[in-house]
Amino acid sequence: MGSTGWFGTRRATNSRDVALGAAMVAAYAFIVAATCPGLDTASPHDTVVALTIAGATVVAGLGLVAVPWRRLPVQSLIAFPLLIVASEVALAALTNGVASNYTGFFTLVFLYVGLTQSPGVPLLFTLVVAPSWVYCQEQLAVAVWVKLALGATIWILLGEILATRTAQDRARTWTLLRRANTDVLTGLASRLLLADQIERALRDTTTAGGSLLLLDLDGFKSVNDTFGHAAGDELLIAVADRIRGNLRPGDTAARLGGDEFAVLLRDRNVVQAEAVARRLLQAMAEPVGLSRGRVAVTASIGVARVGGQSGAQEVLRDADLAMYDAKSAGRNRASRFEADMQEQMAQRLRLETELRDGMERGEFELYYQPIVHMQTGTVIGTEALVRWNHPERGVLTPDQFLGASEDIGLIVPLGNWILHRACRQASEWQPVDPAHAVTMALNLSAPEMFTGDITAEVEAALREAELPGELLVVEITERLLMADAPAVRHRLEELKRLGVRIAIDDFGTGYSSLAYLREFPVDILKIDQSFVRPLGDDPQAVALLRSIVAIAEALRLDVIVEGIESAVQLGVVTGLGCEVAQGYYFGRPADAETIGAVLDRPARAFRADAP
Repeated sequence: MGSTGWFGTRRATNSRDVALGAAMVAAYAFIVAATCPGLDTASPHDTVVALTIAGATVVAGLGLVAVPWRRLPVQSLIAFPLLIVASEVALAALTNGVASNYTGFFTLVFLYVGLTQSPGVPLLFTLVVAPSWVYCQEQLAVAVWVKLALGATIWILLGEILATRTAQDRARTWTLLRRANTDVLTGLASRLLLADQIERALRDTTTAGGSLLLLDLDGFKSVNDTFGHAAGDELLIAVADRIRGNLRPGDTAARLGGDEFAVLLRDRNVVQAEAVARRLLQAMAEPVGLSRGRVAVTASIGVARVGGQSGAQEVLRDADLAMYDAKSAGRNRASRFEADMQEQMAQRLRLETELRDGMERGEFELYYQPIVHMQTGTVIGTEALVRWNHPERGVLTPDQFLGASEDIGLIVPLGNWILHRACRQASEWQPVDPAHAVTMALNLSAPEMFTGDITAEVEAALREAELPGELLVVEITERLLMADAPAVRHRLEELKRLGVRIAIDDFGTGYSSLAYLREFPVDILKIDQSFVRPLGDDPQAVALLRSIVAIAEALRLDVIVEGIESAVQLGVVTGLGCEVAQGYYFGRPADAETIGAVLDRPARAFRADAP
């Protein structure tokens, strides 16, 4: 690789350069023997000494040239011309002035340097030094002006070498600066450059400062754990491209590290920034095609105003707090920074510590919500829902702690505990008559599906509880179904071989199609309560629900309607041909003792007893 100096591009020495140098040494010996006017009358000893010193000096010069200049100290560069001058003096003294055209030796050395290092040097010597050869045939003293020209040329060449060294240093400096200011993987700005841009925005009194978005991917760890870091890098690159596609030329997009990104929006207030955040959330929701399949991830975004803070780190802190607020609120959303979020973050950190302590102290408990056959009012199954009996805050629902448990790596241990405990409870509830068996449904999260061996865990839980596989229903979301179709399908097929039934939870809230479900071994669709809530008030809601039920029946899928809370809703879904439902109308989730006491009674009776 070359670098540019005063006379052109200097390149690295190679084997051909060494061969050229050897040939030039031999040629120089011949030239000296043929042209030195006093050499033919000198003694053989003087001739040998002259040629030996000349050859040694050439070899020394070639040796200096062969070493990369960037590895040489400046002292070595200065020693190069001094070595040549010293050898000339020694040669003249030992040969009594015989080597009167020793200028030819200088020409030889510098011609070699030019041919192998800097193309401009041969031209310089052709114009300045070579003509002096004609005037150096009688005695060296008559070419004093040549000595001056030669000395000047030596220092010009030294300047060329130093210039080359400086150019190399400058190139390395720019390379380091680019690396410091650019994320190598995605090509976005680095944290360092972003912080500098934020500082500039804070100092700029001519504008409103702007806003900062802090974006963190939801579930990125699962992608890394399942498909490897190479697939994770592909996903990060795709995310970076989607961010770029939703920004103006003047905005700054950066990758802060891992799966965390930031966007500095100049001259945009928080309201405008929230609009950009919504566009980014829509862009992130689309599945990403990777070399090993398609994955679907969401993002949580924090929005903070740039202005009034003491520095870039304070702006980043505000956006970070808002981002964690978005995660705590359920993820896949944007949250604006508020002054009280710092206290909320402190509470979040306390919650994470208490979660670990709660796992060790056994503070978690399973509640169960009945699943009812609407024609008979009989409870035909239950759904296991975890609750945390917090020593100070009382009973906490999953939305208050599952996000934190995933962040700190407790979601898989907690999920395994739920699986084993629910299977044992289902086994205890089974009646003597198998015709009246009660199923147990539970949710599987993405980390549980993709981390470890979920099939082996389910098989162990069924075996320990002596529960038939067909009485266990595993619920997964549409988003998880589309996270990686081949991997999910493989795991679901393994679970089906155990007899386990598969349900799609909250159907209609994701991005899958009913036709897409044909590729998976799915048994049940659980229609989300958002389709049930407007029943009785919105005729279009009835038509939409009717269409979903009809297509599900065409695909031979059972239907469970979630969120029944009124007799009106119950009447509508029953009129559409739905047979199974769950919701507060039949009963709120309750502990095992409460549910067990009403399993043999109609579900409507349970509603009156529910807490």
